[in-house]
Amino acid sequence: MPPPWQPSTYAAGTIVAASPCRSSSPAGFHASPYSDPLSSVSDEEKTIGDTSSAAPPISLDDEFPKATAMGPYASAGWSDLPIDLLIRILHLLELPEALAFHAVCPSWRSASVAAGGVPPRRTPWLVSLAEEPLPAGDQQRPVRRGLWDPTATSELRNLVDAEKTFQVSFPWGQAVACCGASHGWLIMANELSDLVLYNPFTTASLSLPPITGFASCIEGVYGDEGNVVGDRYSCYESDSVYDVRSLGGFFYDKVVLSGSPSAGPAIALSMHMDGKRLSFARVGDSSWRQVSVIRRSLDSYADCVYHRGRFYVVTMEGKLKSWGLSGPEDRPRKKTIIAEGDDYFFELITRYLVSTPWGHLLQIRVVLDKYQEHYVRVDVDRLDLKSSQMVGVSPAKALRGHAAFLGQNSRGILSVDKFPEVRPDCIYFTTPRLRGDVEHRHNQWSGVKVYDLRSRKLEDAFLSGGGHYGTICPSEVWFTPSL
Repeated sequence: MPPPWQPSTYAAGTIVAASPCRSSSPAGFHASPYSDPLSSVSDEEKTIGDTSSAAPPISLDDEFPKATAMGPYASAGWSDLPIDLLIRILHLLELPEALAFHAVCPSWRSASVAAGGVPPRRTPWLVSLAEEPLPAGDQQRPVRRGLWDPTATSELRNLVDAEKTFQVSFPWGQAVACCGASHGWLIMANELSDLVLYNPFTTASLSLPPITGFASCIEGVYGDEGNVVGDRYSCYESDSVYDVRSLGGFFYDKVVLSGSPSAGPAIALSMHMDGKRLSFARVGDSSWRQVSVIRRSLDSYADCVYHRGRFYVVTMEGKLKSWGLSGPEDRPRKKTIIAEGDDYFFELITRYLVSTPWGHLLQIRVVLDKYQEHYVRVDVDRLDLKSSQMVGVSPAKALRGHAAFLGQNSRGILSVDKFPEVRPDCIYFTTPRLRGDVEHRHNQWSGVKVYDLRSRKLEDAFLSGGGHYGTICPSEVWFTPSL
């Protein structure tokens, strides 16, 4: 039987709708364990079809008289199940099942609202690798997974109700790292350290080429039965062999897509090996194509984004290059836009590239500033293609009233008119991936932060479920479902 999530288990380029796997934890879809699931529901939400201002308090019996009168076993119709039973069932479901539950019929939808409901899928979700469940009878001691121990589930939090968590199990295997989120898909490294695209709302899954497809730097080690039992770096003179699941936790820096693979052919760009290498692959390919290597330098790739038909990549020093892959021969065409770095390298924490809805490519530069409250300052630049330069933009006007969500995800600009839950002119950061001396100089940043570009202040956003891997291997990513 082939290992879970191995690419050969399904046809390349085929979306597989899998039944959600069950986690070993009893509460797959749950609210806070210390809260009453009905306590946050307003009187307006509890009253259905009653507009009287003088109406007495509505009980569940008044709200669903048909189900109450018939009793719990009087009807075989699923829509007539008592609401208290529906709510109890709902709290045992994971996120995809809870979304399906909400859409079954009016009575089930009402039960979902009464139970606290599921936040709307349009707003950003924070995806964290879930912690290992505690052993039975030992609920006091927190247990966290090791750096390369796989996790069976992920936790999702929505900005609408950040105190409530929802769980999603990964089909056909486990996950060891969050490597990106792009065009409505999560990009995860599975227990074989191979990359898998996964949609937590539909449970659809697609494979990218395996880690052994990075032939220029990874060599698979095979057992007597022909299965992969380990990996080694073929680009180094070393005989060290890594367990198949360990490299997935730190090999990938970030992966972005050119578009949604459900809408047509998509290309993936991978930054890997401590930000020193870039490789491309199409969804369904069997191998990766390496296109760039940084050798013998303190520099490394900081971020990448797909913008107006090309992939753009910026280094920690501020050098900017782009690649186009739409030619007839499918050969990556590189263009060097900014060849020299800027003067921010030694005080730089990290850089991001942001593709805006109004057509600009922005650079978000996060630097150490001892005069700021949290020793952090954020500067914004705009790429001027005519002059091949980054031009400074007023931070208060850079986002044009929008909000940005930055981290391992791509394309994170939202309008506050369409998403009133987010704050305008603010950047929501997940734990940044740091390397080298930057990690030693600024390693206290973990969890979700909000930077207000107008007040120039960095604040805690809300409690997050992950981030315990630290800034070298962050375990959280922003995910925005496709509309």
